[in-house]
Amino acid sequence: MKEKLLKSWQMRIFILCWIAYAFVYFGRVNISVAIPEIQNEFGWDKWQVGLIGSLFFWIYGIGQLINGNIGDRISSRVLIFEGLFVTALANLFFGLSASFPVMIILWSLNGYFQSTLWGPITKTLSFWFSHESRGKVAIWISTSMVGGYLLAWGLSGQILALFTWRWAFCIPGAAILVYSAIWYLKMKNHPMEVGLESPNKYVNTKPDSDTSTYSGLSFFQVFLKTKLWYVVIACLTQGIIKDGISLWGPTLLKETHNLDMESTSALIVFIPLMNFAGIMMAGWLNKRLGNKEKLATAVLFASGMFSILLLVYLGKLSPIAGLIFLGLSSAAMYGANTLLLGVIPMNFAKYNKVSSIAGFLDFCSYLAAGCTASITGLIVDKLGWNGVLSVWIVSCVIGVVSLMSSWKSEEKPGSPTQLSALS
Repeated sequence: MKEKLLKSWQMRIFILCWIAYAFVYFGRVNISVAIPEIQNEFGWDKWQVGLIGSLFFWIYGIGQLINGNIGDRISSRVLIFEGLFVTALANLFFGLSASFPVMIILWSLNGYFQSTLWGPITKTLSFWFSHESRGKVAIWISTSMVGGYLLAWGLSGQILALFTWRWAFCIPGAAILVYSAIWYLKMKNHPMEVGLESPNKYVNTKPDSDTSTYSGLSFFQVFLKTKLWYVVIACLTQGIIKDGISLWGPTLLKETHNLDMESTSALIVFIPLMNFAGIMMAGWLNKRLGNKEKLATAVLFASGMFSILLLVYLGKLSPIAGLIFLGLSSAAMYGANTLLLGVIPMNFAKYNKVSSIAGFLDFCSYLAAGCTASITGLIVDKLGWNGVLSVWIVSCVIGVVSLMSSWKSEEKPGSPTQLSALS
């Protein structure tokens, strides 16, 4: 009876988390579709619009560092509600604004409060699901990003074709506002709150307790013990590519093939579907390689590198060719993102550092994304889109080297990283 009840609650918790993260992507990626229209209305340069994206990524990354740590100590339900609520307001007011400084402030607020979600969601799922199922759970929760992209690039694109760019922010804002109330009323942090035990034997039996009394190790000690710096380098490089595509992908496709906004929106909606395939491929590949997340991620980085090379040499043949190779590059990075930020942090449940590690790695990813957002605009103006693609290729190479170094050190018998990976 309790097993049946647990499965029912697991499904409920997973769906609530999935929708929450999909919705914040709806209120994040919408700006990439709106960039050309915002530029046209205000006459801004690419670097100015890119600065809005850069500040979002930087503030989001700093927020991940702060809120990932906070998320290990307080209620995920409350923290995520706050994030959803302010995300909704930021989108609504952004859609009503006409001032560059005001837009920067609003989108920066959006970035900070969106950072309250990923770490606490990862922690909550580690409470509700077994350690053995962590890979499958991480893969499926990552598909929420695909759902968010479909909403942002599909629905927002159609909104732009019919109305003004402002509605591409007001409609997501209203939807997220309604969902924040649903989240607060329906969510539970831990199985104990409904009289059940956590199926994860590695998690603390007291939800949201102070980590200092649990693992005996500080964050820095865990960082050193597990040689996490290799993963950090990989997170930095995938952030450059993944979020570079998410912010500038529609503009790249539009400008390299001289497309109108309606045609661009119709094409780019296929990229989230390819991202979904990339996430599924990451799960399959990781399983085939014996749950060696770092090795699987290195393979995905290599795949991304070859896809970008094909985009350079063959992508200009037609809009479809450009879409396919851009989509394959994005799919590889989404698969890598799932393993780096979804699966790997769950290995730290025994230290009660899941939210902290997830937040820290997400911080690293978005730190790099913030740098590339505005710099991409400058590179395009000076060197064209091939200059940007060259940066992405070099990033892939660095990612492969760091992950292979980490994997080899982990494979040494008796190494701390091997012990932690097997925990």
